[in-house]
Amino acid sequence: MYTLSIQSVKPGMVIYDDIFTPAGKLIMPANASLTEEKIKLLNDYLVEEVNLAEPTEVDMTRYKHLHSHPHFQSFVEAYNSNLESFNKIMKNLNLGIDINTHKFLELRDDIMDAVHNGEQLLDYLYNMMPSENEITYNHCFNCGIICSVFGKWVGIEDEDLDNLTIAGFLFDIGKSKIPDELLWKPERLTPDEFIQMQRHIHLGYELLRTKQLPPHVITVLIMHHERCDGSGYPAHIKQNRIDPFALIAGIADTYEAMTHPRAQRLALTPFQAFRIFEAQGFAKFGPNIEPILKKIAAAYVDRRVCLSNNIVGRITEIHEDDLSRPTVFDGIAYHDLRETPELEIIRME
Repeated sequence: MYTLSIQSVKPGMVIYDDIFTPAGKLIMPANASLTEEKIKLLNDYLVEEVNLAEPTEVDMTRYKHLHSHPHFQSFVEAYNSNLESFNKIMKNLNLGIDINTHKFLELRDDIMDAVHNGEQLLDYLYNMMPSENEITYNHCFNCGIICSVFGKWVGIEDEDLDNLTIAGFLFDIGKSKIPDELLWKPERLTPDEFIQMQRHIHLGYELLRTKQLPPHVITVLIMHHERCDGSGYPAHIKQNRIDPFALIAGIADTYEAMTHPRAQRLALTPFQAFRIFEAQGFAKFGPNIEPILKKIAAAYVDRRVCLSNNIVGRITEIHEDDLSRPTVFDGIAYHDLRETPELEIIRME
């Protein structure tokens, strides 16, 4: 990495760091190749100097780039420290010890202080190597933070946002009572095993029902697998009876699970996750699913990706009518994935 003033940069140079406004808005992602238009954009935002990639760093994968970057390393340190504190709280809760829910908000704030915005948080979480131990608590921890991000994106504020965050940390606690051999079974669950897995809602309720908790926490725990068309569980209720916070939690739960490794599969890319949401039907997840996924997708413009035919290119355009199938430029040709159904993004580079 080397640094130049904005007056000295030239088209073709490659940005090393994500560039943000003081308010945390992404101006330009790392690994973006500069053009005259992009240099003008940086000038418009009064950027005075930029960090640029050395030739050996230009084709570095996003994962390798982040893991060598001080900002990401600082985030990982903050994440691991707060996750350790979270695990202690959850283990105490499993032992019947009362909890101070405000501690959850302190953990969330520490994590959010370590990133520029919610989009960067999701990118960092996606590029972390999860611990092989305590995966259930990792999932709960991530869901609490992601619920806070998603809630803020759709206009939830103040005490309501805090309550959604606390609910996000707790809605899957019942899985800590599910046997590991079932919870992390590599093969597809049998119908009987799936029924046993659904018991995590009842088990979570039994853990929390006598606790003094903020509004929504219990209803989110009970309803986060309900879907607007009645296809969810445990009660198969429809949208007008589902707590709106539970619908947001359901989005966070599903997105986090899909974009992180599980016993039976590797992590899906965000775009593979979008495809599954699209296949299931956005309407199942309520009115907030589209704005949330659109915001995630927009953050990946100019990111390098690998297609299923092994072509590597940059995302140049997100299509709001088909989020899972953006346009990718490989340096020679543009690939509008809406027109090539045989191709998909299989890896974020």
